[in-house]
Amino acid sequence: MKIVQKKYLRTYIALSSMAASFLVGNKVAFAEEEASAVSVPTEATNPTLPLGTAEEPAVSAELLKDEEIVAVAENNLPVKAETILDEGIYGTNQLSGTTEPNAYVVVCAGESKVGEQTADEAGIFRVALASVPEGTTVLQVKVYKDATQTILLSESDWLLPSAEGTEEEAAVDAEDPHAIPSEPSSPVGEKPATDSDPEVEFGTEDSSAEPIGETNPESADAEETAQAPMMTATAAAVEEAKGTWYYYVQSGDTLQKIATHYSTDVASLTRWNSLTSTLINIGQLLSVNGTNAYTEIDKETRTFATKAEFVNYLGKYATEIGNDYNLYASVMIAQASLETAYGTSKLSTVGNNLFGIKGSYDGNSIVMRTWEEESDGSIIWIDAFFRLYPSYYESMIDYAEKLRNGVSWDPNYYKGTWKENTTSYQDATLYLTGRYATDSSYYIKLNAIISAYDLTKFDGPKTVAVNYNAIVSSTNFSIDSLPWGTIGYKYLEPCSNYYGKEVAVTKQTVDGQYALIFCAGKELGWVDMDALKTFSTVPASYTLPIMNSGYSIDSLPWGEPGYVPIADTAAYYGKLATVIRETANGIYAEISVDGVKLGWIDKRAFNASFPSYNAVIRKGNYSIDSLPWGTSGYRTLDWSSSYVGKSVTVIGKSADGAYLCLAYNGSPLGWVDYRAFESFDATAVSYTAIVSGTNFSIDSQPWGEAGYVYLDSSANYYGKEVLVTRKTANGAYAYITLDGKPLGWIDSRGLQNFSTVAVNYSLPIMNGNYSIDSLPWGEPGFVKFSDAAAYFGNLATVLRESANGAYAEIAIDGQRIGWIDKRAFSNARQVSYYAGISGQNYSIDSLPWGTTGYQQLDSTNNYLGSLVKVVAESTDGNYKLVQLNGQNLGWVDYRALAALNTKAVNYVSTIRSVGYSIDSLPWGTPGFTMLGLTSSYLNTSVQVIQESADGYYALVTLNGKTLGWVDKRCF
Repeated sequence: MKIVQKKYLRTYIALSSMAASFLVGNKVAFAEEEASAVSVPTEATNPTLPLGTAEEPAVSAELLKDEEIVAVAENNLPVKAETILDEGIYGTNQLSGTTEPNAYVVVCAGESKVGEQTADEAGIFRVALASVPEGTTVLQVKVYKDATQTILLSESDWLLPSAEGTEEEAAVDAEDPHAIPSEPSSPVGEKPATDSDPEVEFGTEDSSAEPIGETNPESADAEETAQAPMMTATAAAVEEAKGTWYYYVQSGDTLQKIATHYSTDVASLTRWNSLTSTLINIGQLLSVNGTNAYTEIDKETRTFATKAEFVNYLGKYATEIGNDYNLYASVMIAQASLETAYGTSKLSTVGNNLFGIKGSYDGNSIVMRTWEEESDGSIIWIDAFFRLYPSYYESMIDYAEKLRNGVSWDPNYYKGTWKENTTSYQDATLYLTGRYATDSSYYIKLNAIISAYDLTKFDGPKTVAVNYNAIVSSTNFSIDSLPWGTIGYKYLEPCSNYYGKEVAVTKQTVDGQYALIFCAGKELGWVDMDALKTFSTVPASYTLPIMNSGYSIDSLPWGEPGYVPIADTAAYYGKLATVIRETANGIYAEISVDGVKLGWIDKRAFNASFPSYNAVIRKGNYSIDSLPWGTSGYRTLDWSSSYVGKSVTVIGKSADGAYLCLAYNGSPLGWVDYRAFESFDATAVSYTAIVSGTNFSIDSQPWGEAGYVYLDSSANYYGKEVLVTRKTANGAYAYITLDGKPLGWIDSRGLQNFSTVAVNYSLPIMNGNYSIDSLPWGEPGFVKFSDAAAYFGNLATVLRESANGAYAEIAIDGQRIGWIDKRAFSNARQVSYYAGISGQNYSIDSLPWGTTGYQQLDSTNNYLGSLVKVVAESTDGNYKLVQLNGQNLGWVDYRALAALNTKAVNYVSTIRSVGYSIDSLPWGTPGFTMLGLTSSYLNTSVQVIQESADGYYALVTLNGKTLGWVDKRCF
């Protein structure tokens, strides 16, 4: 709905079908565009319309008239009422006019409301103006559907009348100020129309058209019927601004007529448009309100030889825009083709306006004069303002915005064209029929164009909206503007730029092959799904102290593609971490410390199995610190005296159990000595025990103490060896830890003392008839692990012995195995000395030769002259268990060995001479072989670990590796 400011009241009917066809080139008008004259109906007669146009209006009713359709005439054309503002009379302080019946009119001066009124049943209103600020020259007039002011029908500016303007108006209308001028029988300067008159052609300046000469100015003034919105008389004098209205010259126009119509003068038009004469051509674009800047605005220079060339040109834009707005590019191109006759209509060529949208774009409009039929059948001429776009691209964007955002009274007006609400483009074209255009066959025409030019190729793959996170897990794919291979897609960058980054996936192609991704809120583009790994997380919000320093803090959960270590938990040990998110499997948590997001951490770093509990602070002489007291970097935050008698939540415990991490009312407090909670006396102890009872609780304090909290059951630790670190004064309760982890207080009756002796020696397991157990056999809760037979012949290192010496805790190959009866070592005894392998043709076996199950492993022939360590021997002394460089070789007959009379030493010396050999045994020992020369290690410091009994030879090592025996004179 538009508002025109005029002294005389008039109601206009919507643009006729034939005139609309002329403007945008659609329907029958396409065939007639070669003409350059105007066929004009005479006054008070209905225009002769081209065949079929009555039911096939070329321009969408909604888009032509600012979205407000209020009635339908008998010929089925959309009808709406215009708001007409009367020209004001100086000193009356009143604004009058006509609009829709019962509409609500609001008048404002800037942000201040100066008047309002509801129009009567005839649409007439007279608004009294009050408190208009001094110096105001223009008022804003807004017309709403009703007094609720929820639906805005139109808005416009109204010039306050001045004394000078009143005098001029009085002079013009002195003869009869109330008379209404008669309508011209034809447009300005033109003969009445005849049936043979050709249709109008709207185009750019046509050099072949005949120039239009000036006519009598007085005649032109008398013939004007439609006054454009008034311009201030001083605007041009103040500043030569760039023009925003570009009038399309038609047959019969003269500069004087145009100047008069737009409240300016011929001199200004001549200056603004750089004219050298008063001759103008049909199709010429004249700026009527400032310097002609059309060439700066118009950036679309492409012309088309064929229809196919036109649709393919639009295709590159339509694919991109359709994807951005989730609309069918095929429908967009088809509508543009139909509305503009494949880019040949004058509105599309001079205004780059593909869809006949009225108004202005960036303030710029193409102005075309056309006629409308009044309710009494008479014809009037009006200005039609169409949006002037820089290029087709902006026109298509504007169209897409319209379809996605709807109209003022219904933002979902075109929702039936959205891809997410349709199954194919045919659903969209059908939905447009009756909404975008009243032509009942509109969808048939669009579908025919889409089919004829295979426009679905521009639609690209159908997509669906999704919402999940993923990790860029590959470096071998591209990120593109559209799914790879789609018409118009462009390479943007490699996905390697985001390897290991977490991205948000918002769209997928229906085949699941491509995804639209965002990183840190920025749209990146489309990528192959094979480049992504789904990353599922759940939100979380809780606080725990970091209690394990053996984990890393990473950019992603550890092990995810592209994860990068950021820090170690050791740097944040004891600090309170807020958990923001967790992985779906609950293993990793994203954390922040002191409000700063750090990264992802293994939840085991929290000692997350610690059960939080509530307790009451009993003592007030302990500090509450940022870290456990004494830890490097700790600082005091508060004192326990501030919370004596208050219940706090214990959310963590230091490794030694001496400090507890607290929270109060959901907010973390810090670390405090555990004794702040005690109201009993206890002493420090240190001994091992076995959890021998299953019916006892493990509590935060001795059972029955004020504020004690149940933590666990002794049944969960039955048979476990624990360390007792404290006992109550009466000995009734003991504080226990397991593998360095504090458990809590337990009734002493649930424990059995377990005394052991630390030892360190090695023996082979020579009897497989015994078990290997979690505790010495027969202790409460002992559990069998395996049979000794599984390790028969293996050399076991004894770590501890029971107090009675009957059982040994053993390790094999550095792995702790369990407890074994020492009788499993029978038939062998421990020894420790060096010997040289000097005998040939002896076997090296898994067990002493002849023992049941023995197997040959090697031959002494392969080690002749090698120095070995004898670590065990059979009780009869016939077979020796030997090691080479710390590794077991096996059992060998004593006759294959040449015992060396050596002594252990430990000192460093430097090789200074080059004339000596490095040998497998002391030089001259049976079977010795040369391994190297001292010249290779000249001036090198070596470690001496053995010497021959005579003191002549030394066994040396370098960096932990045995080199061999050397003559000590090389030092």
